[in-house]
Amino acid sequence: MPRSLRHFGKILASAALFTCLGVGGVIFSLTVCPALRLMPGSPETKRRRATRIIRGSFRLFVFGLEGSGILKVLPEGLPDTSTGEGSVIIANHPSYLDIVVLLALLPNAVCVVKEAVWKNPFFGSIVRTAGFIPIRDVESVMEASIQALEQGLPLVIFPEGTRTPLGTPPRFHRGATALALQTGKPLYPLLITVTPPLLEKGDRWYHVPVPTCMFRIAGRPSFIFEEIQLEGQPLPQRAREATRQLEAFYQRELNGLCHHTP
Repeated sequence: MPRSLRHFGKILASAALFTCLGVGGVIFSLTVCPALRLMPGSPETKRRRATRIIRGSFRLFVFGLEGSGILKVLPEGLPDTSTGEGSVIIANHPSYLDIVVLLALLPNAVCVVKEAVWKNPFFGSIVRTAGFIPIRDVESVMEASIQALEQGLPLVIFPEGTRTPLGTPPRFHRGATALALQTGKPLYPLLITVTPPLLEKGDRWYHVPVPTCMFRIAGRPSFIFEEIQLEGQPLPQRAREATRQLEAFYQRELNGLCHHTP
């Protein structure tokens, strides 16, 4: 139940914004995506057009969230994704809004998504046009991801695979580290904290806290794996050990950020 008139206004704003996001996705899928496919240009040109439109739409959505007082986005030290060099960008996943905010902030980024999102009637056409990579099986995901990195694209991955509350010890899948080790591309960790929590796993659009949520995204330099423990091992074993290193890094860094968050 709303606790105040201001809280009720935030719930109404959340309803309006998510309605616009859903309706906009349908309109985009039915009109803009077919038009993009018919326009002249290479597949890469069409993909870039789609990602620009997605980024612009998500920026408007985030602007609405900030304007309504639901959240305040505080980015810090994000990697430069406009260099065309290709990189693996990973982030923890505490909120439903993580991917929306990241794609609003990172130009030209593509994302590894669940197959259900890739086939979603509202957003499926969008993510397919933008060249996002569906999670079907390990081989197809690795092949498509390596191709994207070789094309110089920044690839966003949530190695937890699902929303995980802050304070929970991180448990990562090995795909991101395997990609970084196999391709030699830099791996940039992003640390996301949301205070108070917003749209965690199981929450609905109307679960909006009374205070404004501080949505912090702290970038860190390219992660350097401890090669002493990785040298000479097959890729699966190297990826497993590298993933353990990343999990320890995230637990240490997130504990520090949460401890110092006002």
